[in-house]
Amino acid sequence: MPRIIHILTVMILSVGLAALVAGQDISGPAGQADESAKAGWSESAREFITARAGSDTVLSLRDCVELAWENNDRLQAERSRRLELAGLRNQALSTGLPSLDLVGEWSRGRDPTFALDESFGGGDLPEDFPFEGLLPSPSAIPAQTFWRASADLVWTLNPLQVAGAVGAANLGIDRQELIVEATRNEVTESTINAYYRVILTNEVVLAREAEVTNQLEFLEISKLRYELGMATIQDTLQAAVSVANLLPQLRRARQEVANAGSRLNAVMGKDPEAALTITREIPIEMDPIDADGALAMALQRPDVEQLQLYANILDRNRQAQKAEMRPYLSMFGSFGYVGRTTDTMFDPGHDAWRASVALNIPLFDGMLTRGLVQQTEANIKVTENELSGLKRQVEVEVLDLLNSLDTARENYEAARLNLVRSEDLVEQMTMMYRVGKADYLSTLVAESNRSSARENLLQAAYEVLTLTASLKRAIGQSPLQPLTAIQGLVQGEN
Repeated sequence: MPRIIHILTVMILSVGLAALVAGQDISGPAGQADESAKAGWSESAREFITARAGSDTVLSLRDCVELAWENNDRLQAERSRRLELAGLRNQALSTGLPSLDLVGEWSRGRDPTFALDESFGGGDLPEDFPFEGLLPSPSAIPAQTFWRASADLVWTLNPLQVAGAVGAANLGIDRQELIVEATRNEVTESTINAYYRVILTNEVVLAREAEVTNQLEFLEISKLRYELGMATIQDTLQAAVSVANLLPQLRRARQEVANAGSRLNAVMGKDPEAALTITREIPIEMDPIDADGALAMALQRPDVEQLQLYANILDRNRQAQKAEMRPYLSMFGSFGYVGRTTDTMFDPGHDAWRASVALNIPLFDGMLTRGLVQQTEANIKVTENELSGLKRQVEVEVLDLLNSLDTARENYEAARLNLVRSEDLVEQMTMMYRVGKADYLSTLVAESNRSSARENLLQAAYEVLTLTASLKRAIGQSPLQPLTAIQGLVQGEN
Protein backbone atom coordinates (compact mmCIF):
# COMPACT_ATOMS: atom_id res chain seq x y z
CA MET A 1 0.00 0.00 0.00
CA PRO A 2 2.75 2.62 0.79
CA ARG A 3 4.42 1.70 -2.46
CA ILE A 4 1.25 2.52 -4.42
CA ILE A 5 0.87 5.81 -2.58
CA HIS A 6 4.46 6.73 -3.42
CA ILE A 7 3.90 5.90 -7.09
CA LEU A 8 0.70 7.98 -7.19
CA THR A 9 2.53 10.83 -5.48
CA VAL A 10 5.27 10.75 -8.08
CA MET A 11 2.75 10.66 -10.92
CA ILE A 12 0.78 13.60 -9.54
CA LEU A 13 3.98 15.56 -8.92
CA SER A 14 5.22 14.87 -12.42
CA VAL A 15 1.96 15.94 -14.04
CA GLY A 16 1.83 19.13 -12.00
CA LEU A 17 5.44 19.98 -12.72
CA ALA A 18 4.98 19.25 -16.41
CA ALA A 19 2.05 21.67 -16.49
CA LEU A 20 4.15 24.27 -14.70
CA VAL A 21 7.07 23.90 -17.07
CA ALA A 22 4.75 23.83 -20.08
CA GLY A 23 3.73 27.37 -19.24
CA GLN A 24 7.37 28.47 -19.45
CA ASP A 25 9.07 29.14 -22.77
CA ILE A 26 12.69 28.14 -22.19
CA SER A 27 13.81 28.55 -25.78
CA GLY A 28 15.56 31.86 -24.92
CA PRO A 29 15.02 35.46 -26.04
CA ALA A 30 16.50 34.79 -29.46
CA GLY A 31 15.76 31.08 -29.74
CA GLN A 32 19.30 29.96 -28.87
CA ALA A 33 19.85 26.28 -28.19
CA ASP A 34 20.57 25.13 -24.64
CA GLU A 35 24.05 24.03 -25.68
CA SER A 36 25.09 27.65 -26.10
CA ALA A 37 24.35 28.25 -22.43
CA LYS A 38 26.23 25.14 -21.33
CA ALA A 39 29.32 26.47 -23.05
CA GLY A 40 29.42 29.54 -20.78
CA TRP A 41 30.05 32.94 -22.33
CA SER A 42 29.99 32.38 -26.07
CA GLU A 43 32.26 34.45 -28.31
CA SER A 44 30.07 33.99 -31.38
CA ALA A 45 28.84 37.16 -33.10
CA ARG A 46 26.36 35.38 -35.37
CA GLU A 47 23.49 35.09 -32.92
CA PHE A 48 20.88 37.76 -32.23
CA ILE A 49 19.32 38.92 -29.00
CA THR A 50 15.81 40.34 -28.92
CA ALA A 51 15.73 42.61 -25.90
CA ARG A 52 12.34 44.07 -26.78
CA ALA A 53 10.20 42.25 -29.34
CA GLY A 54 8.91 43.74 -32.57
CA SER A 55 12.03 44.88 -34.42
CA ASP A 56 12.95 43.67 -37.91
CA THR A 57 16.29 45.50 -37.74
CA VAL A 58 19.30 43.91 -36.07
CA LEU A 59 21.76 46.42 -34.61
CA SER A 60 25.46 45.71 -34.24
CA LEU A 61 27.58 47.34 -31.55
CA ARG A 62 28.77 49.96 -34.04
CA ASP A 63 25.17 50.60 -35.14
CA CYS A 64 24.18 51.27 -31.53
CA VAL A 65 27.12 53.62 -30.98
CA GLU A 66 26.46 55.55 -34.19
CA LEU A 67 22.80 55.98 -33.23
CA ALA A 68 23.94 57.34 -29.87
CA TRP A 69 26.35 59.73 -31.60
CA GLU A 70 23.47 61.05 -33.68
CA ASN A 71 20.59 61.10 -31.19
CA ASN A 72 21.94 61.14 -27.63
CA ASP A 73 20.42 64.16 -25.87
CA ARG A 74 23.55 65.09 -23.94
CA LEU A 75 25.74 64.99 -27.04
CA GLN A 76 23.25 67.05 -29.05
CA ALA A 77 23.22 69.68 -26.27
CA GLU A 78 27.01 70.02 -26.44
CA ARG A 79 26.86 70.40 -30.23
CA SER A 80 24.25 73.14 -29.81
CA ARG A 81 26.57 75.00 -27.45
CA ARG A 82 29.11 75.16 -30.25
CA LEU A 83 26.59 77.10 -32.34
CA GLU A 84 26.10 79.42 -29.39
CA LEU A 85 29.85 80.07 -29.26
CA ALA A 86 29.90 80.80 -32.98
CA GLY A 87 27.38 83.54 -32.25
CA LEU A 88 29.61 84.92 -29.50
CA ARG A 89 32.52 85.04 -31.95
CA ASN A 90 30.43 87.13 -34.33
CA GLN A 91 29.68 89.46 -31.43
CA ALA A 92 33.41 89.76 -30.74
CA LEU A 93 34.08 90.53 -34.38
CA SER A 94 31.46 93.27 -34.27
CA THR A 95 33.62 95.28 -31.86
CA GLY A 96 36.12 95.86 -34.66
CA LEU A 97 33.66 96.57 -37.48
CA PRO A 98 31.85 99.81 -38.31
CA SER A 99 28.13 100.30 -38.02
CA LEU A 100 26.12 101.91 -40.84
CA ASP A 101 22.67 103.39 -40.28
CA LEU A 102 20.14 104.94 -42.63
CA VAL A 103 18.50 107.80 -40.77
CA GLY A 104 15.33 109.65 -41.67
CA GLU A 105 14.48 112.63 -39.47
CA TRP A 106 11.65 115.15 -39.22
CA SER A 107 12.11 118.06 -36.88
CA ARG A 108 10.24 121.26 -36.08
CA GLY A 109 11.45 123.87 -33.67
CA ARG A 110 12.18 127.49 -32.94
CA ASP A 111 15.80 128.52 -32.34
CA PRO A 112 16.55 132.26 -31.79
CA THR A 113 20.18 131.61 -30.97
CA PHE A 114 21.69 133.57 -33.87
CA ALA A 115 19.51 136.61 -33.10
CA LEU A 116 20.87 136.84 -29.58
CA ASP A 117 24.46 137.37 -30.71
CA GLU A 118 25.81 140.68 -32.02
CA SER A 119 27.57 138.78 -34.79
CA PHE A 120 24.23 138.47 -36.56
CA GLY A 121 22.68 141.72 -35.50
CA GLY A 122 21.31 140.69 -32.16
CA GLY A 123 22.27 141.52 -28.60
CA ASP A 124 23.55 144.94 -27.59
CA LEU A 125 24.25 146.73 -30.90
CA PRO A 126 26.02 150.03 -31.25
CA GLU A 127 23.79 153.03 -31.79
CA ASP A 128 25.18 153.67 -35.25
CA PHE A 129 24.63 150.04 -36.50
CA PRO A 130 23.47 150.58 -40.09
CA PHE A 131 21.20 147.55 -40.47
CA GLU A 132 19.22 147.89 -37.30
CA GLY A 133 15.60 147.18 -38.05
CA LEU A 134 16.39 144.94 -41.01
CA LEU A 135 17.09 141.92 -38.80
CA PRO A 136 14.25 140.33 -36.87
CA SER A 137 14.17 140.50 -33.15
CA PRO A 138 14.55 137.18 -31.28
CA SER A 139 10.86 137.10 -30.43
CA ALA A 140 9.97 137.47 -34.09
CA ILE A 141 11.83 134.38 -35.28
CA PRO A 142 9.24 131.77 -36.35
CA ALA A 143 9.33 128.00 -35.82
CA GLN A 144 10.82 126.01 -38.69
CA THR A 145 10.38 122.52 -40.08
CA PHE A 146 13.22 120.39 -41.54
CA TRP A 147 13.34 117.05 -43.27
CA ARG A 148 16.62 115.10 -43.20
CA ALA A 149 17.79 111.82 -44.74
CA SER A 150 21.33 110.54 -44.24
CA ALA A 151 23.60 107.50 -44.02
CA ASP A 152 25.69 107.57 -40.81
CA LEU A 153 28.86 105.52 -40.41
CA VAL A 154 30.31 105.01 -36.91
CA TRP A 155 33.54 103.10 -36.31
CA THR A 156 35.31 102.75 -32.97
CA LEU A 157 38.61 100.97 -33.51
CA ASN A 158 40.47 99.44 -30.58
CA PRO A 159 42.80 96.79 -32.09
CA LEU A 160 43.92 95.28 -28.77
CA GLN A 161 40.38 94.88 -27.58
CA VAL A 162 39.26 93.31 -30.88
CA ALA A 163 42.21 90.90 -30.92
CA GLY A 164 41.54 89.80 -27.35
CA ALA A 165 37.80 89.32 -27.83
CA VAL A 166 38.08 87.48 -31.14
CA GLY A 167 40.96 85.34 -29.86
CA ALA A 168 38.95 84.35 -26.79
CA ALA A 169 35.93 83.51 -28.96
CA ASN A 170 38.00 81.31 -31.28
CA LEU A 171 39.54 79.51 -28.34
CA GLY A 172 36.05 79.05 -26.92
CA ILE A 173 34.99 77.23 -30.08
CA ASP A 174 38.12 75.05 -29.96
CA ARG A 175 37.40 74.30 -26.32
CA GLN A 176 33.83 73.32 -27.10
CA GLU A 177 35.07 70.94 -29.79
CA LEU A 178 37.14 69.20 -27.13
CA ILE A 179 34.13 69.08 -24.81
CA VAL A 180 32.07 67.52 -27.61
CA GLU A 181 34.80 64.94 -28.19
CA ALA A 182 35.00 64.10 -24.48
CA THR A 183 31.21 63.83 -24.27
CA ARG A 184 31.19 61.63 -27.36
CA ASN A 185 33.68 59.25 -25.72
CA GLU A 186 31.57 59.16 -22.55
CA VAL A 187 28.40 58.48 -24.54
CA THR A 188 30.24 55.74 -26.45
CA GLU A 189 31.29 54.18 -23.14
CA SER A 190 27.72 54.32 -21.82
CA THR A 191 26.38 52.76 -25.02
CA ILE A 192 28.93 49.95 -24.93
CA ASN A 193 28.16 49.24 -21.27
CA ALA A 194 24.42 49.17 -21.98
CA TYR A 195 24.98 46.93 -25.02
CA TYR A 196 27.02 44.43 -23.02
CA ARG A 197 24.46 44.59 -20.21
CA VAL A 198 21.85 43.29 -22.67
CA ILE A 199 24.19 40.46 -23.64
CA LEU A 200 25.01 39.68 -19.99
CA THR A 201 21.37 39.49 -18.95
CA ASN A 202 20.62 37.33 -21.98
CA GLU A 203 23.45 34.98 -21.00
CA VAL A 204 21.97 34.75 -17.51
CA VAL A 205 18.68 33.70 -19.10
CA LEU A 206 20.50 31.02 -21.07
CA ALA A 207 22.19 29.84 -17.88
CA ARG A 208 18.86 29.65 -16.06
CA GLU A 209 17.32 27.71 -18.94
CA ALA A 210 20.23 25.27 -18.87
CA GLU A 211 19.72 24.80 -15.13
CA VAL A 212 16.03 24.09 -15.64
CA THR A 213 16.85 21.58 -18.36
CA ASN A 214 19.44 19.85 -16.15
CA GLN A 215 17.10 19.75 -13.18
CA LEU A 216 14.38 18.25 -15.34
CA GLU A 217 16.88 15.60 -16.37
CA PHE A 218 17.68 14.91 -12.71
CA LEU A 219 13.96 14.67 -12.02
CA GLU A 220 13.53 12.05 -14.74
CA ILE A 221 16.54 10.12 -13.43
CA SER A 222 15.12 10.30 -9.90
CA LYS A 223 11.76 8.99 -11.07
CA LEU A 224 13.46 6.15 -12.94
CA ARG A 225 15.65 5.25 -9.97
CA TYR A 226 12.62 5.38 -7.69
CA GLU A 227 10.72 2.99 -9.93
CA LEU A 228 13.73 0.70 -9.85
CA GLY A 229 13.86 0.91 -6.07
CA MET A 230 17.22 2.70 -6.10
CA ALA A 231 16.00 6.03 -4.63
CA THR A 232 13.46 7.35 -2.18
CA ILE A 233 10.46 9.54 -2.83
CA GLN A 234 12.32 12.35 -1.05
CA ASP A 235 14.93 12.40 -3.84
CA THR A 236 12.18 12.81 -6.42
CA LEU A 237 10.43 15.51 -4.41
CA GLN A 238 13.71 17.38 -3.93
CA ALA A 239 14.40 17.33 -7.68
CA ALA A 240 10.90 18.64 -8.41
CA VAL A 241 11.25 21.44 -5.85
CA SER A 242 14.61 22.44 -7.37
CA VAL A 243 12.94 22.86 -10.78
CA ALA A 244 10.10 24.87 -9.31
CA ASN A 245 12.55 27.18 -7.50
CA LEU A 246 14.39 27.93 -10.73
CA LEU A 247 11.35 29.10 -12.66
CA PRO A 248 10.91 32.45 -10.81
CA GLN A 249 14.62 33.14 -11.32
CA LEU A 250 14.15 32.49 -15.03
CA ARG A 251 11.24 34.93 -15.23
CA ARG A 252 13.24 37.64 -13.41
CA ALA A 253 16.21 37.07 -15.69
CA ARG A 254 14.04 37.56 -18.78
CA GLN A 255 12.63 40.79 -17.34
CA GLU A 256 16.19 42.03 -16.81
CA VAL A 257 16.85 41.57 -20.53
CA ALA A 258 13.91 43.88 -21.34
CA ASN A 259 15.09 46.40 -18.73
CA ALA A 260 18.61 46.37 -20.18
CA GLY A 261 17.12 46.93 -23.64
CA SER A 262 15.23 49.98 -22.35
CA ARG A 263 18.44 51.45 -20.95
CA LEU A 264 20.24 50.89 -24.25
CA ASN A 265 17.38 52.56 -26.13
CA ALA A 266 17.56 55.57 -23.82
CA VAL A 267 21.31 55.99 -24.36
CA MET A 268 20.74 55.84 -28.13
CA GLY A 269 18.15 58.63 -27.87
CA LYS A 270 15.24 56.31 -28.61
CA ASP A 271 11.98 55.57 -26.81
CA PRO A 272 12.85 53.15 -23.98
CA GLU A 273 9.92 50.94 -25.03
CA ALA A 274 11.04 50.76 -28.68
CA ALA A 275 11.63 47.32 -30.17
CA LEU A 276 15.27 46.29 -30.05
CA THR A 277 17.29 43.39 -31.45
CA ILE A 278 21.09 43.37 -31.33
CA THR A 279 23.88 41.13 -32.49
CA ARG A 280 25.77 39.05 -29.95
CA GLU A 281 29.28 40.48 -30.16
CA ILE A 282 31.71 39.78 -27.32
CA PRO A 283 35.22 40.89 -28.38
CA ILE A 284 37.17 40.30 -25.16
CA GLU A 285 40.60 41.93 -25.47
CA MET A 286 43.47 40.49 -23.43
CA ASP A 287 46.37 42.46 -24.94
CA PRO A 288 49.02 43.57 -22.39
CA ILE A 289 48.82 47.31 -21.73
CA ASP A 290 51.74 49.71 -21.31
CA ALA A 291 50.90 51.65 -18.13
CA ASP A 292 53.31 54.51 -18.90
CA GLY A 293 51.81 54.93 -22.37
CA ALA A 294 48.30 54.95 -20.92
CA LEU A 295 49.20 57.64 -18.37
CA ALA A 296 50.84 59.82 -21.00
CA MET A 297 47.75 59.62 -23.23
CA ALA A 298 45.44 60.37 -20.32
CA LEU A 299 47.11 63.74 -19.68
CA GLN A 300 46.21 64.75 -23.23
CA ARG A 301 42.60 63.65 -23.20
CA PRO A 302 39.96 66.19 -24.31
CA ASP A 303 38.66 67.26 -20.90
CA VAL A 304 42.20 68.05 -19.74
CA GLU A 305 43.01 70.02 -22.88
CA GLN A 306 39.75 71.96 -22.73
CA LEU A 307 40.57 73.18 -19.23
CA GLN A 308 43.96 74.39 -20.46
CA LEU A 309 42.19 76.20 -23.30
CA TYR A 310 39.87 77.79 -20.76
CA ALA A 311 42.90 79.31 -19.02
CA ASN A 312 44.03 80.67 -22.40
CA ILE A 313 40.56 82.13 -22.96
CA LEU A 314 40.76 83.95 -19.64
CA ASP A 315 44.14 85.34 -20.65
CA ARG A 316 42.64 86.72 -23.89
CA ASN A 317 39.76 88.22 -21.92
CA ARG A 318 42.29 89.93 -19.67
CA GLN A 319 43.92 91.41 -22.77
CA ALA A 320 40.57 92.74 -23.97
CA GLN A 321 39.79 94.21 -20.55
CA LYS A 322 43.12 96.02 -20.33
CA ALA A 323 42.49 97.48 -23.79
CA GLU A 324 39.58 99.44 -22.36
CA MET A 325 42.13 101.88 -20.90
CA ARG A 326 44.29 102.06 -24.02
CA PRO A 327 44.00 104.83 -26.66
CA TYR A 328 41.55 104.10 -29.44
CA LEU A 329 40.15 105.82 -32.53
CA SER A 330 36.57 106.89 -33.17
CA MET A 331 35.45 107.74 -36.69
CA PHE A 332 32.18 109.23 -37.79
CA GLY A 333 30.86 109.94 -41.26
CA SER A 334 27.48 111.16 -42.44
CA PHE A 335 26.08 112.04 -45.85
CA GLY A 336 22.51 113.02 -46.68
CA TYR A 337 20.04 115.69 -47.68
CA VAL A 338 18.07 118.35 -45.86
CA GLY A 339 15.02 120.38 -46.88
CA ARG A 340 12.19 122.48 -45.52
CA THR A 341 9.68 120.27 -47.32
CA THR A 342 9.84 116.74 -48.67
CA ASP A 343 9.70 117.90 -52.30
CA THR A 344 12.73 120.16 -51.84
CA MET A 345 14.96 117.76 -49.90
CA PHE A 346 16.94 116.56 -52.91
CA ASP A 347 17.24 119.91 -54.68
CA PRO A 348 20.74 121.00 -55.73
CA GLY A 349 22.71 122.37 -52.83
CA HIS A 350 20.65 120.58 -50.19
CA ASP A 351 23.22 117.79 -49.68
CA ALA A 352 24.87 117.72 -46.28
CA TRP A 353 27.88 115.75 -45.08
CA ARG A 354 30.17 115.48 -42.11
CA ALA A 355 33.35 113.50 -41.31
CA SER A 356 35.34 113.31 -38.09
CA VAL A 357 38.17 111.31 -36.58
CA ALA A 358 38.82 111.39 -32.83
CA LEU A 359 41.65 109.96 -30.78
CA ASN A 360 40.32 108.87 -27.38
CA ILE A 361 42.73 108.51 -24.48
CA PRO A 362 40.99 107.05 -21.40
CA LEU A 363 42.32 108.50 -18.17
CA PHE A 364 40.05 107.24 -15.38
CA ASP A 365 37.04 104.93 -15.36
CA GLY A 366 36.45 104.69 -11.64
CA MET A 367 38.82 101.66 -11.33
CA LEU A 368 36.32 99.50 -13.23
CA THR A 369 38.92 98.08 -15.62
CA ARG A 370 41.37 97.42 -12.84
CA GLY A 371 38.77 95.47 -10.90
CA LEU A 372 37.81 93.39 -13.95
CA VAL A 373 41.45 92.54 -14.65
CA GLN A 374 42.04 91.52 -11.03
CA GLN A 375 39.00 89.25 -11.15
CA THR A 376 40.16 87.61 -14.39
CA GLU A 377 43.68 87.08 -13.06
CA ALA A 378 42.22 85.35 -10.01
CA ASN A 379 40.11 83.14 -12.29
CA ILE A 380 43.25 82.22 -14.23
CA LYS A 381 44.98 81.07 -11.06
CA VAL A 382 41.92 79.10 -10.00
CA THR A 383 41.78 77.40 -13.40
CA GLU A 384 45.48 76.53 -13.25
CA ASN A 385 44.97 74.93 -9.83
CA GLU A 386 41.94 73.03 -11.12
CA LEU A 387 43.98 71.82 -14.09
CA SER A 388 46.71 70.53 -11.82
CA GLY A 389 44.15 68.74 -9.66
CA LEU A 390 42.41 67.27 -12.70
CA LYS A 391 45.67 65.81 -13.99
CA ARG A 392 46.21 64.06 -10.66
CA GLN A 393 42.66 62.73 -10.69
CA VAL A 394 43.13 61.46 -14.23
CA GLU A 395 46.29 59.61 -13.25
CA VAL A 396 44.53 58.04 -10.27
CA GLU A 397 41.59 57.03 -12.45
CA VAL A 398 43.82 55.39 -15.07
CA LEU A 399 45.90 53.54 -12.48
CA ASP A 400 42.72 52.30 -10.79
CA LEU A 401 41.31 51.10 -14.12
CA LEU A 402 44.57 49.36 -15.02
CA ASN A 403 44.62 47.51 -11.71
CA SER A 404 40.93 46.64 -11.91
CA LEU A 405 41.30 45.43 -15.49
CA ASP A 406 44.25 43.20 -14.55
CA THR A 407 42.19 41.68 -11.74
CA ALA A 408 39.16 41.23 -14.01
CA ARG A 409 41.27 39.49 -16.64
CA GLU A 410 42.71 37.11 -14.03
CA ASN A 411 39.21 36.41 -12.72
CA TYR A 412 38.00 35.78 -16.26
CA GLU A 413 40.74 33.25 -17.01
CA ALA A 414 40.20 31.54 -13.66
CA ALA A 415 36.42 31.46 -14.21
CA ARG A 416 36.86 29.89 -17.64
CA LEU A 417 39.01 27.11 -16.20
CA ASN A 418 36.67 26.64 -13.24
CA LEU A 419 33.65 26.32 -15.53
CA VAL A 420 35.35 23.58 -17.54
CA ARG A 421 36.11 21.68 -14.34
CA SER A 422 32.60 22.11 -13.00
CA GLU A 423 31.15 20.90 -16.32
CA ASP A 424 33.27 17.75 -16.09
CA LEU A 425 32.27 17.21 -12.48
CA VAL A 426 28.55 17.54 -13.23
CA GLU A 427 28.86 15.13 -16.14
CA GLN A 428 30.62 12.56 -13.98
CA MET A 429 28.21 12.98 -11.05
CA THR A 430 25.22 12.62 -13.39
CA MET A 431 26.56 9.35 -14.76
CA MET A 432 27.26 8.05 -11.26
CA TYR A 433 23.79 9.12 -10.13
CA ARG A 434 22.22 7.19 -13.01
CA VAL A 435 23.84 3.96 -11.89
CA GLY A 436 23.32 4.58 -8.19
CA LYS A 437 26.93 5.32 -7.25
CA ALA A 438 26.19 8.89 -6.12
CA ASP A 439 23.39 10.35 -4.05
CA TYR A 440 21.14 13.15 -5.25
CA LEU A 441 22.50 15.70 -2.76
CA SER A 442 26.05 15.33 -4.10
CA THR A 443 24.77 15.65 -7.64
CA LEU A 444 22.77 18.75 -6.70
CA VAL A 445 25.84 20.34 -5.11
CA ALA A 446 27.84 19.71 -8.28
CA GLU A 447 25.09 21.32 -10.38
CA SER A 448 24.94 24.31 -8.01
CA ASN A 449 28.70 24.75 -8.28
CA ARG A 450 28.47 24.70 -12.06
CA SER A 451 25.76 27.37 -11.95
CA SER A 452 27.97 29.55 -9.74
CA ALA A 453 30.95 28.98 -12.03
CA ARG A 454 28.92 30.04 -15.07
CA GLU A 455 27.67 33.19 -13.36
CA ASN A 456 31.22 34.04 -12.24
CA LEU A 457 32.41 33.68 -15.82
CA LEU A 458 29.62 35.90 -17.13
CA GLN A 459 30.30 38.59 -14.56
CA ALA A 460 34.07 38.42 -15.09
CA ALA A 461 33.66 38.76 -18.86
CA TYR A 462 31.30 41.71 -18.42
CA GLU A 463 33.83 43.41 -16.15
CA VAL A 464 36.63 42.90 -18.67
CA LEU A 465 34.50 44.35 -21.47
CA THR A 466 33.28 47.40 -19.53
CA LEU A 467 36.61 48.14 -17.85
CA THR A 468 38.35 47.98 -21.22
CA ALA A 469 35.87 50.52 -22.60
CA SER A 470 36.34 52.74 -19.52
CA LEU A 471 40.13 52.62 -19.88
CA LYS A 472 39.95 53.72 -23.51
CA ARG A 473 37.71 56.63 -22.54
CA ALA A 474 39.99 57.52 -19.60
CA ILE A 475 43.01 57.92 -21.91
CA GLY A 476 41.06 60.09 -24.34
CA GLN A 477 40.40 57.44 -26.99
CA SER A 478 37.14 56.19 -28.45
CA PRO A 479 35.98 53.10 -26.51
CA LEU A 480 34.85 51.64 -29.83
CA GLN A 481 38.31 51.13 -31.30
CA PRO A 482 40.42 48.04 -30.47
CA LEU A 483 43.34 48.27 -28.08
CA THR A 484 45.75 47.33 -30.85
CA ALA A 485 44.55 50.30 -32.92
CA ILE A 486 45.72 52.77 -30.24
CA GLN A 487 49.35 53.52 -30.98
CA GLY A 488 51.68 53.21 -28.00
CA LEU A 489 49.17 51.50 -25.69
CA VAL A 490 49.82 47.77 -26.14
CA GLN A 491 53.14 46.39 -24.91
CA GLY A 492 55.50 45.02 -27.52
CA GLU A 493 54.23 47.21 -30.37
CA ASN A 494 56.73 48.32 -32.97
